[in-house]
Amino acid sequence: MMNALELKNINFRYEKDDFLKNFSLAISTGEFFGIIGPNGSGKTTILKIMAGFLKPQAGSVLVFGKDINKIGRNDLAKMIGFVPQENYFAFEFTVFDVVLWGRNPYLKRFENPKKLDLDKAMAALALADILSLKDKSINRISAGERQRVVLARALAQEPKLLLLDEATSHLDITHQVEFLKILKRLNVDGMTIVFLSHDLNLAGLVCSRILLLDHGKSVACDKPESVLKPELIEQVYKVKPYLQKHPETGSPQVILKL
Repeated sequence: MMNALELKNINFRYEKDDFLKNFSLAISTGEFFGIIGPNGSGKTTILKIMAGFLKPQAGSVLVFGKDINKIGRNDLAKMIGFVPQENYFAFEFTVFDVVLWGRNPYLKRFENPKKLDLDKAMAALALADILSLKDKSINRISAGERQRVVLARALAQEPKLLLLDEATSHLDITHQVEFLKILKRLNVDGMTIVFLSHDLNLAGLVCSRILLLDHGKSVACDKPESVLKPELIEQVYKVKPYLQKHPETGSPQVILKL
């Protein structure tokens, strides 16, 4: 099976400071892949390299076997959806308008959306379970609802690969559960998902494989039960945790020790 994403021998620096050195990673098509690590470990940097927002000084990024530098901007947007941590809207756009922006890669310059684009936007609203919000102002709904709108905008692009940067960090547990259930459904339907999170327990619950980062280096990359281990967590996060298995799924869950 073709990999959805490959980073090969990536070198990346901010100004004169080398951050990633000969970093390589392969994510299989259909994976629900997690990236964890403390602040400054390189999570967002790697995700932005995956999305094409940052260009490494050396190495290559392959998206479904194609060099990312040889993929046009619109074509890349049809392959990769990106859900950021922070979302700010300066004007009172409707939820439907925001989701419809996801169809821009399919439109020519100054072209109005066609019926197909309107239908795809409505389908994305349905997937994100926010059809009832379509006529509301984006700035007059809750943070959890707004995050699902941004997810729907990405889904309207019809991507094969979805990248999420701390997309659940500002959500209460109710909205976290709802959001993750949507992601699980998308993954079951075949979408490859890369889920960057500070929440080790959420990553342990939903991800099939997890990358643990520390200062731009891979400490471990394996199934959750092989990565979420007391000795590795203590090494990277400098805290001593307890671990137990989730009573239903058996996934490792971290309990902090003060």
